[in-house]
Amino acid sequence: MSKMIAYGAYFLIAAIVTYCVEFFLSYMISGILFYAADAPPGDISDTSKLLYSVGMPVIYAFVLFGLYYFYREILKSFSIHLMLSVGVLFHIIIAIYLIWSIIPDAF
Repeated sequence: MSKMIAYGAYFLIAAIVTYCVEFFLSYMISGILFYAADAPPGDISDTSKLLYSVGMPVIYAFVLFGLYYFYREILKSFSIHLMLSVGVLFHIIIAIYLIWSIIPDAF
């Protein structure tokens, strides 16, 4: 039962953080594109679009993976052992979701 609570708590925290990051990235990209429409030389480059729409979610997935590893180490002190593959799979799904939802805003 304690494993289910630990998985549930982590997934809830990761989902909330992921939603906030997606919200922030989509508004940041929209703001840059709005500013670019107002001042023509300030347009966002294709490299920046690629960085914001693909690079940031991939980097975020690695950061979230690191946090999962840290969370797993903390839970070991309470004799709760989580499977690493579940966290990796979850973070890959999060990265794909972020890329899928932000690319229409960037391009």
